[in-house]
Amino acid sequence: MRKLEEDPTIYDVNFTKLTKGINLQVQDWILERIQSQEKVMDVGCGPGQLSRKMAQKGAFVVGIDKNPKMIRVANKNISSEIRNSLSFLKGSIIDDFTIKEKLDVIVSTFMLSELRPLEQQIFLREAWKLLKPDGRLYLAAEFVPSGISKVKFFLERWFYKKKTGKKSGKTLPLKWFLKYLGPIGYKIINEESWKQGSIRVLEIVKEETKKNLDPGYYIPPKKSYSGLGALFRSLRCILTGQVDPVPIEPGIYQSGNPNSKSPILITVNYDYTYIRFMKEIQKIDAWVLCVDSNGINVWCGARGDNFGNKQLIEAVKATDIEEKTEHRKAILPQLSAGGVAIPKLIIDAPKFPLKLYYGPIWAKDVPEYLEKKYKVKPKFMKKIEFSLPHRIQAGITHLTFSYRKVFLIPTLILCLGLIIFQMFDKMWFLGEFWLSIAVTNLLISLSFPIFKFTRKFIVKGALIGVLNVIILSGITYLLHSSLSFMLFNGVLYFWLAFFSTMSFSGYTFSTSPREIEIEYPIFNKIHLTLMILSIILSSIGLYFFI
Repeated sequence: MRKLEEDPTIYDVNFTKLTKGINLQVQDWILERIQSQEKVMDVGCGPGQLSRKMAQKGAFVVGIDKNPKMIRVANKNISSEIRNSLSFLKGSIIDDFTIKEKLDVIVSTFMLSELRPLEQQIFLREAWKLLKPDGRLYLAAEFVPSGISKVKFFLERWFYKKKTGKKSGKTLPLKWFLKYLGPIGYKIINEESWKQGSIRVLEIVKEETKKNLDPGYYIPPKKSYSGLGALFRSLRCILTGQVDPVPIEPGIYQSGNPNSKSPILITVNYDYTYIRFMKEIQKIDAWVLCVDSNGINVWCGARGDNFGNKQLIEAVKATDIEEKTEHRKAILPQLSAGGVAIPKLIIDAPKFPLKLYYGPIWAKDVPEYLEKKYKVKPKFMKKIEFSLPHRIQAGITHLTFSYRKVFLIPTLILCLGLIIFQMFDKMWFLGEFWLSIAVTNLLISLSFPIFKFTRKFIVKGALIGVLNVIILSGITYLLHSSLSFMLFNGVLYFWLAFFSTMSFSGYTFSTSPREIEIEYPIFNKIHLTLMILSIILSSIGLYFFI
């Protein structure tokens, strides 16, 4: 959507092309249901096309959009005949937007997929507050379809993303949205769909009773963390390189049978983290708030932009977590400190309702931390130990990442080259190349503590590279008895370790993004030089000496 928003003056034309005219059909469907004299808010109005059409039908319309460029274009296009019944304002409904009078209708078309799941819940709650009793919501959005249609849907999204690149922005097809409606206080009374259900428009009515004078909250269903299903979910994360977000529904979960005196423990909505965390605290009665980190673990989420003050404030606002306990104290994972800045919360959210504390590094220490109520955590709870089991798991995960995301396409290109040059008798090199990657990752995992004396991963990579040359050269000589072939592959073995060590840095807790940013320009020059040399020399060795 970001690419389309670059020029608001042609946004409508381009968006119509993108949806192949479905957006206009959605507008017509909504317009049929808008009545004269109704008070309407168009949320995410863009340049105001639908807002103008609703005003022309006799409705009193206010369009809001957080993009000031859109609002400027929308205001320029108000004709004199509807100037008294239409206005445009910069704003966002999820930021406590206020109005003087209650609304008959709130409309939002193709905006919800730009909101994260908890933001969608906040949107629904805020809309409920703005609507009159029996007020209506008209929502059009991109949904994840069911059945075989999912395949076509995700292929189309993948193709569009590749075509437009990062400029397209990130949208989130609505996956869990329909589950939010009932608990918050809505009922669907009508709907229409296009493209096998991937685009839908819903007519939703607000339900208000004497017992229900405020919007409700959505609580995600209990998620298993033990048994065969949880094991396979864990293996999925480990064996796919932990680079793909694997989210569970964000929100409040329970460990045991918590009550008003139970602790609030905060973690992220990465499935593997949830499984490990819940297993470690399973004997504790606690409220567990899973922040929406986009399905990324605590360490990576906090190092990036996926687990910080913004996500924490959002999680608290979307839930009633502060009402679950009398003490209103919550414990954060220690590794979230890189993203969650407690002192800044006073600025970011002056009315933030929870008192926050950083807990232990590892989930296994949470039970003792809670039981002994440490005012100052013991050193072992603050120590990040990259132990052998952690290194082995990190090595396996990094290996699968390397195979999937780094070396798969080069391997396919290499295979194609061998076929083109009719070197069918040398196809074995593909397997040997992947074996070299595995040995390199094993070496990095096992030898990593030896190089603790330096934090510079360029130095670590060079030293591990030398070891890798010795080990892989020995294996190559044993397999082929060719000194020349072994020597011509030396640069390849060094480059594999040099590159993989830097790639492995994110798994180690031994650096920070800032340190990597400083090293990366130099690393990149060395890495590219070594890669080109290794391709040339290994090709010569394979063609002439084996």
